[in-house]
Amino acid sequence: MRNNINQNSTSIFLTDNFLLGNLIKETTNIPTIAFQNISNSYMILKEIENTNIKNITFIIRVNHSDNLDFIIRRIFRDLYPLGYNLNVKCISEYKDFFDDNFNVNYTLNEIA
Repeated sequence: MRNNINQNSTSIFLTDNFLLGNLIKETTNIPTIAFQNISNSYMILKEIENTNIKNITFIIRVNHSDNLDFIIRRIFRDLYPLGYNLNVKCISEYKDFFDDNFNVNYTLNEIA
């Protein structure tokens, strides 16, 4: 699922959960990409080619992302050297998306 991404987009929310992707799509105007299963960085790069995106924020549900270690260690490791600013926002429940603390970013500078 790809929402609200155009040539002038500079930031996106990325998630591996369609339900969370739809929640973001319906409640905000933030460019969003949701994959059911992210298997490689090429999938992300293909969706954001021909844009000005430099900031990628990955949104995860902490207790439900078995894929998190793979995503951070493999996929983000490929994206970081390409000059993208990578952040993670963690939620434990879908309602956390509406919490003020949702705006807290966790920078992924240590993985590269």
